[in-house]
Amino acid sequence: MPERHPALPPLFTAPFLARLETLCIRTRRRFLGSRPGGHLSLRRGAGLEFADYRPYTPGDDPRSIDWKLYSRTDRPYIKLFQEEEELYTSLFLDLSASMTYPEQGGKEAAARALALALAYVVLANDDAVQLHVLSGATNGHATPFFRGRSRLFDLATFLQQRHAQGKVDPPSALAQQLRTLHRPGKAIWISDFLFPLEIVQAGMQLLRSADFDIALIQVISREELDPPLRPAGARMVDSETRAAALVRFDTQAKKEYLRRFDLHNRSLRSSCHQAGAHYAQFVTDHDLQHFILRELPALRILT
Repeated sequence: MPERHPALPPLFTAPFLARLETLCIRTRRRFLGSRPGGHLSLRRGAGLEFADYRPYTPGDDPRSIDWKLYSRTDRPYIKLFQEEEELYTSLFLDLSASMTYPEQGGKEAAARALALALAYVVLANDDAVQLHVLSGATNGHATPFFRGRSRLFDLATFLQQRHAQGKVDPPSALAQQLRTLHRPGKAIWISDFLFPLEIVQAGMQLLRSADFDIALIQVISREELDPPLRPAGARMVDSETRAAALVRFDTQAKKEYLRRFDLHNRSLRSSCHQAGAHYAQFVTDHDLQHFILRELPALRILT
């Protein structure tokens, strides 16, 4: 188990890491890996989970014959098992400037910690993980595929050197990342998803076209769920475009905002369901450790 590292968030204590090691990324499909691992493969051969029978042919190992079935049918059959291979997991972390709003909301910090926790679940299962950053930066968007618990330090250092900045067009950013990614598997997209629904749908379609099993995790702040009233008006600055405007946010405006916000999130959940993608939402004033260890398994993103 890795020891404490300065680039790791405070959440990453030895007991927390030990509990992460009991979890596993869940997929709805099986994928071909390149080496042994902890997930069921499309291949049949040596493994622990029974898959099927086939007739015995000369040259097969007689020890693989199911003698109980032979005694009932008077015909020799070989048991086939599902092989277990590594799963490739790609984490796509939104570090656009919108993740820094509100400043005291903790949205960016929660998203970073969540990505590292999911990465450690992968590493602890002898699987492969790659972390992609979607931001306004022009370089250093992704790590290589890492294996082994100690590579958590490399992922934490990689994230420490990246800052939330700029405006991101998610489909374009995802397409750029996918050009060099030729390992289908699990894709987990972490964002506030506070952009038009058709953009989310286009991003999911890109991931599906690349043969990923998809999960979306929405990270939002309490202030975005329940913004304070500003009836006298306040100067607001767009975190991505830096455009400024005087905004009067009274009771009626808040009512309309909450209606649209609820409609957006309900539509987001519905789009995920229609696309066969898992969906989870984390609100930053909740307990992140409980969300990872309890809620994600309950939502069948982890197991």
